[in-house]
Amino acid sequence: MKDESTQLTAAELQHLFMDRTVESYNLINGSTSFTYYATNGQVEQERYWERRKGKWRIQGDEICLQMEQKSESCRSVYQVGDRYYKYRTDDQGQLQKIIRYRQFLTGNRL
Repeated sequence: MKDESTQLTAAELQHLFMDRTVESYNLINGSTSFTYYATNGQVEQERYWERRKGKWRIQGDEICLQMEQKSESCRSVYQVGDRYYKYRTDDQGQLQKIIRYRQFLTGNRL
């Protein structure tokens, strides 16, 4: 039986990410990162034992991240069973899972 997947709304994204430290697992390269989503739109991330800073916001039903010198990317987040995944659209226009969110911890844990 296939799990139902539901795209999160802007309100659900805000509730899940705002003022939380989120553990993310990258399904493409196998890396784990911890990211703090501050209430003022700032973001702090620890990955490969290095710190990065950036900005985040919610636009429509997508979460947008802009890290340091990179351009902003906006992606949809879906709940599949009891797990949360970030998706991107691949070259064929199909949704592809790229991130699995492992845990959402209250406050800045970095």
